[in-house]
Amino acid sequence: MGGAGPARVTPDVIKNAKVFTCECGGKIFGEKLILKKISAILSPTGKEEFFPMHIIVCESCMLMPKELDTQNMVPKEFLTDK
Repeated sequence: MGGAGPARVTPDVIKNAKVFTCECGGKIFGEKLILKKISAILSPTGKEEFFPMHIIVCESCMLMPKELDTQNMVPKEFLTDK
């Protein structure tokens, strides 16, 4: 056995971590929804459907920092330039 387990995020780690800043300078973020429309052809039900997609946006510029879109699923008009 003997291996070290995964590192844990402790209160001290959080306290000493750098605050994430948006490219506009904003430091407060909120969760918003984008609704994506899925065509009946691609939908598993055979009917047009809406898919709610949760994103995190800067409260100052209302854009999502591009580095948070790790799966490249957010439309470009909702992302910062970086």
